[in-house]
Order: sequence, then C-alpha cells, then structure tokens
Amino acid sequence: MNAIINLTEGIPFFSGFSNEEIELMLANGNSFVRYKDGEVIIEQGDFENSAVFIILSGSASVRKEEYHEHIIDYIETGSIVGESAFLVNGRSRMASVIADGVVETFKLDRSIIEQFDCPLQLKITKKLVETIVDRLDKMHGAMAALIG
Repeated sequence: MNAIINLTEGIPFFSGFSNEEIELMLANGNSFVRYKDGEVIIEQGDFENSAVFIILSGSASVRKEEYHEHIIDYIETGSIVGESAFLVNGRSRMASVIADGVVETFKLDRSIIEQFDCPLQLKITKKLVETIVDRLDKMHGAMAALIG
C-alpha cells in the first residue's frame, strides 16, 4: 500500500488527508484507470457517470461540442476533472476530457465516497469546492484579459 500512497505525493488533492484517509480512499472500490492517447476520460453530456478523476500523470484536453471541438483548456498532472457532476448528483458532464498521450487517473466514485464517515466526506467535498473556485478565478482572469 505504501507504493500506492507514494503515487499521491505531490498531488494537491491529497494534501491535508492523513495516510489512513488516503488508504481508505484507495482501498474502497475506487480505481486507477489508464487512458491511451485520444481516449475519452469524460464525455460531455454523460449523466450516468458521476465519478471524479484525479490526474496522476499525463495531460488531457478539455473540449466543448458547442465550440466545434476546439480545445478550451489543458489539464495536467495534479488536476481534478468531473467535480461538478460529482458534487451535483444527476448533473450532466459540461465538457469532454480527452487524453493527450497516456494519462493515469485515480477515479473517485460517488457511491463509495457516500459510505465514508461524514468528516472524510466533508474533506473530499471541500477539496472539490476549492477546485471549482480556483477554476472560476482562472476563468475570471481570462475574461478580464480579453476585455482589456
């Protein structure tokens, strides 16, 4: 298990969790998933899969169908994707995430997380909310730069 915990070192999502909490997340039905170049990690519009993915290595592009498949963002090691659908049950995926080369992810499944005690659920939720706030800050900065 120590080798697996070592994979989480340097990944911001896991900071603030004890080794025991990390072991619990890693051992309870959540999984490591490897994606090959061009594979879809998350598909826009999907509402059945509400898992959140933490990018352990590699990078991916974020695309929205409305923008004719233009890349709207790049994500890399340490990034979290799928947090909105995870936090709001039944929400469809807002964008597609496509692997650029080999991407190693850790998948956190909602049904497993709901079995954890409340303090651990709260810590996970807080990390995901922080991710959304960081994304909003980044988006506001980009909009301000466009406006002038």
